[in-house]
Order: sequence, then C-alpha cells, then structure tokens
Amino acid sequence: YVCLDRSVVVALDQDSGKEIWRFDPRPNLDGVFSPICRGVTRFEAPEGSGDCPVRILYGVADARMMALDAETGEPCQSFGQGGQVDLKEGLGDVAPGAVFPSSPPTVVNGVAMIDGWVNDGVQVGEPSGGVRAYDAVTGELLWVWDSGREEPTRPLGEGETYTRGSPNAWGVYSGDEELGLVYFGTGVSTPDYFGSHRTPEAEKYATSIVALDVKTGKPRWH
Repeated sequence: YVCLDRSVVVALDQDSGKEIWRFDPRPNLDGVFSPICRGVTRFEAPEGSGDCPVRILYGVADARMMALDAETGEPCQSFGQGGQVDLKEGLGDVAPGAVFPSSPPTVVNGVAMIDGWVNDGVQVGEPSGGVRAYDAVTGELLWVWDSGREEPTRPLGEGETYTRGSPNAWGVYSGDEELGLVYFGTGVSTPDYFGSHRTPEAEKYATSIVALDVKTGKPRWH
C-alpha cells in the first residue's frame, strides 16, 4: 500500500508490482503548503466489526482521516461519516490549509491517533495542535490531548474550542500495545521563533517527548 502526493492511495501486488486498486479522495488543496503523504496504516478490525475486516487508515491533506477497505480501496461505511472523520472539529476558525495531517495515524489497541501540520511562522493564535484519538473501527472521537489546557483531555464545553496555538505533533508516532502507550515529539506554540506570548500550560509539553495512555489520553510521562 502506497500513499502518493495529493493523498492518493494505491495497492500494488507485492510480487509483480501491478496496481490492484487506486483511491483518490479529491482533497481541497487551497492553501495547503505541501500535500505530502508519509504513509498509511494497516489495521485488522476485531471479528464481527462489520465491513472492512482489514482497513487502511490515513490522513487526507484537507484535514480528514479516512478508512479504506484493504481489498477493494472503497471507503469503509462503518467508519465516521461514509468512511471519514473531520480533523478540524473543535478547532474553531481554520484558514484554508492552516492544518493538515502530514504523517499516518498510529493504531494502538484499536485506538487511532493522529495530529499534523500547523502553519509555522505566520501569526499567533493558530489552530490547536492537539493530538486526536479515534476508535479505529467506528471513527468515534475518543479523546483529544490539548496541551494548552490545565486538563489536556477535558471534553469541550458548549461554545468552546481547543486552545489556539497549542503545540502540535506532526511526525510519525510510536506505539506499545503491551504498555498501552503512544509516543511522539512536540513542537512549540506558533510562531516558532517568538515566545513571549506562550502560556505555562503550552510550554510544559513543548519541544518534548510525550507518552500518553491510549485509553485515556492522559500523560504517563514526558
């Protein structure tokens, strides 16, 4: 399984290299700095989970995460809305291309975690860089780790958004199924090279290695 630029996914026969299927999500690339795709994630759903017993999860450049049937390349209808979830939910105002996933999700014990690119060096108050966790079968949002808040995983109240400018984690994560942890590195509050506006909450986890419990989203250590 190969992810190309503009979020196109291709399945190839491992012996011959012949293309088996190709899926184009036709993303809206307005304002997207670089529509790269660093890979996809293969996930075997538990028995009895419905369609797509084996699925391909990946981030689309217009801030979606999709699940595709590994055999056919068709979107998994049991996942989110017609095979996709909106990664901008809860971010408030988002300029075109300001946020997009730049690395594949990491799945640990059925929990798919993803974040992505937030425009650097542009302005203060960019959208939150919170790490999101979804049920890899249903697409249900399980938790968001928003390091800009005193309680990073507290659900949003009515009218709230996740903390503007909180550090993001755009690289490839690592996971440990036995320990139930996910590990990632964080950046800093935007813009990168000016810090007088940064809050103690955001600075606590900036430029760090963080280990989160995949069940709760709470930090085990950083």
